[in-house]
Amino acid sequence: MNHIRFALRLFIKNPAFSAVAVLTLALCIGANTAIFSIINAVLLRPLPYPDADRIMVLNESAGPGQDFAVALPDYLDWRNDNTVFEHLAATHKESRNLSGIPGRDPERISGAAVTRNFFNVVGLSPEIGRTFSEDEDKAGAPPVVVISDRLWRRAFNANPSVLGGSITLHDQTYTVIGVMPPQMTSPQDSDFWMSMSRRSVGIWMQRFIHPMIYVWGKLKAGVTVDQARTEMKGIAARLEKAYPDTNGQETVVVTPLLENLVGKYRTNLGLLLGAVGLVLLIACANLANLFAARGAARAREFAIHAAVGATRGQIIKKLLIESFVIALLGGALGFLFAVWVRNGLIALSPGDVSRFHQISFDLPVLGFTFLIASLTTVLFGLWPAWQASHADVQFALKEGSSGAGDSRLAKRARDWLVISEIALTLTLLVAAGLVLKSFSKMQTLQLGYEPRNLFTSRLELPWRTYSDREKIATFTKALLDKVTAIPGVQSAGIGSNSPLMGGWQTGFWREENPRPQPSDMLNSDLEVVTGDYFQTFKAPLLRGRLLNERDTKDSPRVIIIDQAMAEQYFPGEDPIGKRLGVDVGNDDEGWVMCEIVGVVARMRFHPIDEMAPIPVIYCPMAQAQRTSLGIFVRSTMGAASLTKAIHDASASIDPNQPVFDARPMLDRVQETWGTHRLLSFLFSVFAGLALVLATIGLYGLLAYTTLKRVREIGIRLALGARPAQIRTLILSHGLKLLLIGSAIGLVAAVALSRALQTVLFEVKGIDPRIYLGVGALLFSATLFASWIPARRASRVDPMIALRTE
Repeated sequence: MNHIRFALRLFIKNPAFSAVAVLTLALCIGANTAIFSIINAVLLRPLPYPDADRIMVLNESAGPGQDFAVALPDYLDWRNDNTVFEHLAATHKESRNLSGIPGRDPERISGAAVTRNFFNVVGLSPEIGRTFSEDEDKAGAPPVVVISDRLWRRAFNANPSVLGGSITLHDQTYTVIGVMPPQMTSPQDSDFWMSMSRRSVGIWMQRFIHPMIYVWGKLKAGVTVDQARTEMKGIAARLEKAYPDTNGQETVVVTPLLENLVGKYRTNLGLLLGAVGLVLLIACANLANLFAARGAARAREFAIHAAVGATRGQIIKKLLIESFVIALLGGALGFLFAVWVRNGLIALSPGDVSRFHQISFDLPVLGFTFLIASLTTVLFGLWPAWQASHADVQFALKEGSSGAGDSRLAKRARDWLVISEIALTLTLLVAAGLVLKSFSKMQTLQLGYEPRNLFTSRLELPWRTYSDREKIATFTKALLDKVTAIPGVQSAGIGSNSPLMGGWQTGFWREENPRPQPSDMLNSDLEVVTGDYFQTFKAPLLRGRLLNERDTKDSPRVIIIDQAMAEQYFPGEDPIGKRLGVDVGNDDEGWVMCEIVGVVARMRFHPIDEMAPIPVIYCPMAQAQRTSLGIFVRSTMGAASLTKAIHDASASIDPNQPVFDARPMLDRVQETWGTHRLLSFLFSVFAGLALVLATIGLYGLLAYTTLKRVREIGIRLALGARPAQIRTLILSHGLKLLLIGSAIGLVAAVALSRALQTVLFEVKGIDPRIYLGVGALLFSATLFASWIPARRASRVDPMIALRTE
């Protein structure tokens, strides 16, 4: 305790030194704590399910990057043939309009149709009530539903009498039989669960149809993931032999649930932790030099301690305690800093992953902060303490020795600390430059449409009420008439599988070719549109005509294709008038021949990191039945005003139709950049902080060495050296450190660039302009850090310097 009290008194006596040390550590420890809090929330925190490490998600795949949903017959074969899973359940994402609750407007809620054993996979029992019985999980069973705790509290005020009561989902009455506990939200933020098996799934029993079913499984105790993958691939191989037309080249992908949810963020978060760790190392090097210089100034004090019997171990202990107090104060302030920036980190994070929004500063994060503070004590405190304890006692006690130079070993160690700072800073600056350029490329990517002043919202029409194309057409026409009449609206259109709002893929083939087998079918995105869709998106027509009101249910089938399809499948030809075999999703039609009447510019339908762009086919809504609709409005009105106006327009036609997910298209576009935005912002912050620390470190070293060389400089000036030569002497020292540090940093930067290549978009890891720019920036920082000590050294008065010595 005496050492701690002495350290505190010493820091109070030297407030400038203490403030610089504590604030430097606070910024770096705070940054490390903030990044670790994200990693802890996203990657390390276990899922809230019993034996969560045994829960797997299964899907089908045709190769790397070609994953897709599961065909229902394939799921049934997997369930019957496997020996590695306790339970294998099927899930299908759903969304329904919840209506008819007194005092509440209709709202859209997200849920899932699941097989009965899904709850066995998750391993959670209902909070109240029960889940499906065997009789309720078969075709023709009465409609029952299990709801989430969140929906129970929001819509029913947590009233237990909801059990046995009825709720209306998509104009159909369901009996509530259970409420799941708060931690149950799978799959994908669900608020209700209904039986998949009770619905008519006749069309789903065809193996070439993959209706967005994903399979969840719980491994048997003692079974490893690799064992499960091996067996499931064997089952897929048997199905491929049995059904070559539909299962050719298909295999099974088995992924742990946590990896399925957040695995794609692992690399980015690992890079951020590495970057912020480098910043901490730079800070420690800085502080090591600072403490070493302070230790040299206290050489006489330590010599007196040694003269009266203090051992080297006691001196090292004393200095390490002083370092630990600084680190502890810096860690406490850094923890508060990390808490302060929490909301900013959440705002920059991807919005579609709930775990990013669950960042908390719990015991593991607090423990990490203390660990980092303790580690920094060793990193920046041990070498100065060792150096101070090995000082020459007789030499230090001599009068005037405080002004003497340091040993050659000490000088070399200080130089290498600054060299390491420069090398690490160059590495971070190059990485930040590459990531920023990648993000810039992403922002300037040609989308094929103009997202500014484009507003979007969604509707889900109940298929029981809107059971045919005429009813849907009546609703959509009335809605478009009302929306386009809103003052300030320039144009409006409706789509069903629109850019960044879901997707529907279909196969196709040219009329002159024989119809291929399902496994050999060409694929495209299919968008179903009505109204002024293309004008609203500002997607130009390149050839032919647009879809119009004459394209009805009873008229010849027509489609528009995009430029990508025209170039890829009609090279050197005019596609207008050609016909494609397409299945637009009408249960009563199947594959039909459709005439191409127009070609529009290509539009990007999927996020950059989700899948490679594929061609797009556009079909009139009058010829393809859809109940899941997106409304697109081009207007300069504010989002709140436009949301209310669209809601009122829809409610005036059908009061039970909630408008949901209303927001500007630009928000959807920017959401696809979420991970890259977080990466580029934080890399830039860390690189900037590293540059500031390295500049301060270089300045501190040169200022200290200049002070130690005052007598030498005085002699040089007395013997006729010019001030310019003295400035060159100091500047050359700084440039020498820059040259060595840059050479080492260049090697590290090239290595890091290769690791970054997987997260860069249209940017090469070796970019000469970025390397040259970083070099120029570091040269400017070195010149700035060296100029002030050099200028001071050139102004030394020889007489005063020699008299002082």
